[in-house]
Amino acid sequence: MFKQITNLNGSELYLIASLWIFLVFFISVAIMLFRMKKDYVTYMKELPLEEDETEKELNHSPDSL
Repeated sequence: MFKQITNLNGSELYLIASLWIFLVFFISVAIMLFRMKKDYVTYMKELPLEEDETEKELNHSPDSL
């Protein structure tokens, strides 16, 4: 794979651009995570992933149609 990259003539711009895009995205996500409010993280952490069985039965009962 390294031989294929070194054989590229004039295409170094694509390699450098892709590296910069990755770095900008990674650093942006890291900054966003560090600036996120702790209350929001706690709220999202405490949300249920699935409904309870009783809620499923109440929401999908034939009488509710």
